[in-house]
Amino acid sequence: QAVGQLARGVAHDFNNVLTAIIGYCDLMLLRHTPGDSDYDDIQQIKANSNRAASLTRQLLAFSRQQTLQPEVIQLPDVISEVSQLLKRLLGARITLKTHHDRDLGPVRADPRQLEQVVINLAVNARDAIQARAGEHASGTLSFITRRVAARDVRRTGSEIIPAGDYTVLIAEDTGGGIPPDNLPKIFEP
Repeated sequence: QAVGQLARGVAHDFNNVLTAIIGYCDLMLLRHTPGDSDYDDIQQIKANSNRAASLTRQLLAFSRQQTLQPEVIQLPDVISEVSQLLKRLLGARITLKTHHDRDLGPVRADPRQLEQVVINLAVNARDAIQARAGEHASGTLSFITRRVAARDVRRTGSEIIPAGDYTVLIAEDTGGGIPPDNLPKIFEP
């Protein structure tokens, strides 16, 4: 309960700051036209501020223990939405690559939560690449979407995943990998 109250207070204050930033971006956009050198930068600030506001809504939802809001979405669209932010997070030395299979099925997920997962994977990949070869290391992060047929799921013999057609997201990086002693903990917060 205490953590929820703290999260609610921080999210509320942060949301007020973001509202001001977004408002000033709107005012600045009125003074610029598409094609101006600053216009795209202002749009990027506004887009990232809106994404941060979405994160504060997630924090508020957590503090009130609200449920997720799943929607039917396409994975490539989610990757595309956050790709500019990912490139900035990764820096100039780490290349972001994407590859999407054709005829992907839709997925049902909370798009804001899924965006956060993708961002977390990118930050982890960046840290792993830098841990392997230093802060100025170069490397690659790839996001791949693939269709997996029910017959392939049945072949795995998994009791956890029901047999069915799936669209999967694969993240691959050129970092050093997960230390074996951390593997049992990868799904912990």
